[in-house]
Amino acid sequence: MVRPLRGALGLVICASLLLPFLSTTPARAQRRPTAEVVGNLPSQIEGTSTLFFLDGKLWSCNDHGALVLYALDTSNAQIVDSIVLPGRMYDMEEVAQDGEYLYFGDIGDNNGVRTDLHVLRLAKGLLASGEVTFDTIWFDYPDRTSANARDFDCEAFVATDTALLLFTKQWRSHGSICYAIPKVPGRWEARRLFEIATKGMVTGASYQPERGRLVLCGYNRLCSPFVYILSSGTTEGRRVGLTNGIGWQTEGIATTDGIHYFLTCEHLDIYGFTHPAQLLTLDLSDFFARY
Repeated sequence: MVRPLRGALGLVICASLLLPFLSTTPARAQRRPTAEVVGNLPSQIEGTSTLFFLDGKLWSCNDHGALVLYALDTSNAQIVDSIVLPGRMYDMEEVAQDGEYLYFGDIGDNNGVRTDLHVLRLAKGLLASGEVTFDTIWFDYPDRTSANARDFDCEAFVATDTALLLFTKQWRSHGSICYAIPKVPGRWEARRLFEIATKGMVTGASYQPERGRLVLCGYNRLCSPFVYILSSGTTEGRRVGLTNGIGWQTEGIATTDGIHYFLTCEHLDIYGFTHPAQLLTLDLSDFFARY
């Protein structure tokens, strides 16, 4: 049975999740930044879908097939380590984490037809033991219909203290809606929290809890990349377009300090146009008043 977020749990999520992100307010508009290329990604990771730091290494994985984590050298984008996990993913678009767990999101739904959206939860301590077992968090969107289904793709989520926050990738509306689901196994109805006018499709999210800083990444209709910074004390934020031009299909974003970010872009081959999969860096220090 699908369990909606009601009662005490629903109240806790609504009260604690709308405003936790930024402890500082972005500064006035600055010139558009450029995501600088670190290097081309090896062929094993051309389908990069996510990016996260774990145990001092920067990790990514592909969006389908075998679940293999690849650690990347942050100076040249080459693979320095890998971890093979059991199972295969249909459309694995994000990895989030808290102090205890990793959350693998098999949540991609380009055509709005999936009925098996789920997040696999893995205790971090099991990675070293070699005895990897997952818990499963199933969910549905109660307001998805056949008419709006293509606006319920999702490639980005973060883990907060009390819930997972999902950010939809809207193929038609080119915005995003934030939903919340519990971090515990079960089957849930996602609770709608707020809408974001990103003017583009959201593909990745990075939450830096020490600064309370949430930054989304994505691209517009021409694959021109942007990031979106959520502001303190409000559900409105700032869209920052990057100068990289068209063809940069940004997919993952990660940071350790909430100021300097890594991004990945997926290999793109469409209508005779190609762009390599790459690891990028992005300095957002100009866009925060103090840090």
